[in-house]
Amino acid sequence: MNHGSQITRPGGHLALTLSIGLVIASSIAPAQQQGQDSKAQDDAVAKAEAAISNAQDPREKAQARVALGRVYFDQGEEKKAETEFQDALELDSSNAAAHLELGRLGLADRNLVKAETHFREVIRLAPEAGAGYAALGETLAQKGQSADARPLLEKAVDLDPQDWYSRYRLATVLTTPADAARVHELLVEVRQLNPGFMPAREQLALDFLRHGDIAGATAQAQGMLEKDSKAPEGHRILALGFWKQGQYEASLSECALALEGDPHSAQVLALQALDLWQLGRKKESHQVLGEVAREPGMAATFTNMDAFCKLLICDHRDIGVVDDFVRRNRWALTPPQP
Repeated sequence: MNHGSQITRPGGHLALTLSIGLVIASSIAPAQQQGQDSKAQDDAVAKAEAAISNAQDPREKAQARVALGRVYFDQGEEKKAETEFQDALELDSSNAAAHLELGRLGLADRNLVKAETHFREVIRLAPEAGAGYAALGETLAQKGQSADARPLLEKAVDLDPQDWYSRYRLATVLTTPADAARVHELLVEVRQLNPGFMPAREQLALDFLRHGDIAGATAQAQGMLEKDSKAPEGHRILALGFWKQGQYEASLSECALALEGDPHSAQVLALQALDLWQLGRKKESHQVLGEVAREPGMAATFTNMDAFCKLLICDHRDIGVVDDFVRRNRWALTPPQP
């Protein structure tokens, strides 16, 4: 299924049809891991090089260089890819596709300033294409600029009814109670467009939990586990559901299954510590807290009780328990700096 956003350049020539979900996915997962065999890669390079040789004008040659750059990017040859994209811009400075690909490289390298610069150029050159807004919205969301990301993601969603990733990303930046209905609607749409995208299904289940609908959350978790019996997202939701019902042994069991697939999940480790504390296994709880505190960036997060509660999707029934837990264990949650 190819849900694409079209980027056209002046003159109406189609320069790119690309799913922003694939833009982001290929930036997160190294392209060389995508399993193309060596012969297929060689054939793709040869085809792209032939297109460059046969190009009739600079714009056509620029398009062909972008195509060759994508082949290199898919092979993990990022330096070669960047050279092709830059060469494409030398040939045709209005090539929005080249800017989009250079932005992708920025995301892959975690160079968000570079990514933002190129994605803004995409929007300037192709203001009616959803991919530019989607990519810039994602970049700003990664920079923590949710308020600025929101209108861009809204625009991407409006321009492309099949763009499931922008719908998911928009749902993650809508955080006020007034946005609750919109978040639920977006997550349902993502599930319909891409049923195999587990993060959206997990967020939908968490939305049910926030509204006290444990049965609804459990149904979502079971649906995830039907697709993949080891999906950590499904086990995380079941663990939280059991926690909210006071079934701490069952919650612990689900935590263990979740950690098999995602051993560094700070959320699951924190919930595991709470379960152990509630069961009176306080020494084990302290040990788990030590693991949580060692996770990158978590020591600062866990010094704030409110952040801790939000991490566990706590409601008013849980706050007292967590408050007492944090108060008694603040020494473990704020370990001395090395």
